Amino acid sequence: MKLTSEQRLICERVINVFETGTIKGKYGAISIYHDGPGEIRQITYGRSQTTEYGNLRQLVDMYASAGGTYSDDLKPYVKMIGNVALVDNDTFKTLLRRAGNEDPVMHATQDKFFDIAYFQPAVKWADANGFTLPLSMLVIYDSFIHSGEIFDFLRSRYPEPTPKKGGDEKTWILQYVDVRNKWLTTHSNPELPPTAYRTRDLLREIKRGNWDFSFLPIIANGTPVDDSAAPTPLKLPAMPKVAPDDLVPFLGEFEDADLTTRIMAIGGERPADTVLAATLDRTSILRQLAASVGVTPAADRLIAYRDAYRPNSDPRYWAVVNFDLHSAKPRLFLFDCVVGALTKHLCAHGKGSDPGHDGMADIFSNKDGSNCTSLGIYYCDVTYIGGHGKSLYLDGLEANNSNARRRHIVMHGAEYVAPTQGSPIGRSLGCPAIEMSDVEKIIPALMGGSLLIHWKS
Repeated sequence: MKLTSEQRLICERVINVFETGTIKGKYGAISIYHDGPGEIRQITYGRSQTTEYGNLRQLVDMYASAGGTYSDDLKPYVKMIGNVALVDNDTFKTLLRRAGNEDPVMHATQDKFFDIAYFQPAVKWADANGFTLPLSMLVIYDSFIHSGEIFDFLRSRYPEPTPKKGGDEKTWILQYVDVRNKWLTTHSNPELPPTAYRTRDLLREIKRGNWDFSFLPIIANGTPVDDSAAPTPLKLPAMPKVAPDDLVPFLGEFEDADLTTRIMAIGGERPADTVLAATLDRTSILRQLAASVGVTPAADRLIAYRDAYRPNSDPRYWAVVNFDLHSAKPRLFLFDCVVGALTKHLCAHGKGSDPGHDGMADIFSNKDGSNCTSLGIYYCDVTYIGGHGKSLYLDGLEANNSNARRRHIVMHGAEYVAPTQGSPIGRSLGCPAIEMSDVEKIIPALMGGSLLIHWKS
């Protein structure tokens, strides 16, 4: 399933409206329904509503481990969720509401959680069964959010096989939503028939042929949804990321032997046997590695930003794209500050930054439609599967790259990024596109909290 960033945004926004009535979603929303095991009452919580006897425990555990404002208060409840009824525990529910309404740590945790627990499993199911259209993805994602899966007993009620088994995708989706709509509207649980607005809305989009989301807005339970960007970010010299320091993960396990056998190269020289990565803190390692490839000023800016806005953050991976270099040269430097290693990779710039296509980026812009690269520091957020495969959302943290989300500037692989004999590689629409073979090397390292800088001296 390949979605553009705009198409995924529409899917997420429609689900947010279905679940909590707003495009952004209400992170502190709590509802009580008789839809637990044996139709007992249970809590449903968060931006896209996860349940007490479903995945709420996983969400609260993630938040408790992230060091948010209410993490210590919620930590004792983790083992209780799903084992002890908390639906009438006012203290627990108040903590959930406060965390969701007040704490950016909970916001960032929920964004990551709903991607891991629902969106990615929905994508996996769609891929396994041969679905390719954006509206199909919305239908499947809605089922995973609302019901936890695609129920086999519903699939047995209509004849069309999945595309993987030779069926027609559009026919299957229409028949499935129609059957699901009838199931919801006639369900014996009185709380389920009122939720059939979601299937009615999906049937309307199917009937008007909105398979690629070409017709916007989509009306979700009375709310118009389109792919327009979030409100324009504040124009500040540096805009702190709302995601907390404690959410920056340690990406990748390593053995003690890594720290004693892998030696850090200093100043671009051969590795020195007497200098071990284990003897230096990660910031010092970053400075040493950056100096070895001549990007000390860029690393200093990253460190200064971290110290000013995210002082407790100590990520393993950092990245610099040096736009002083020709596009035919590896100019994306990925720094591993645990084992003291760096790797060099090709990286494209935007067409607007190099209108003559001579391989040098000379024009930089934050303007939507400019097709330019934007200089500045970026926060590496979550991934999604788009038109270029696995892609990484980037949040611009400075005034000159603040429109990154609005412009859909992401890191992705591209066939036009490949080694040449000194001639320019292909150009993007402003994204830092990388080689397809580097996607699984770079994106998993940076996702979830690392900092990246587009730099030119």
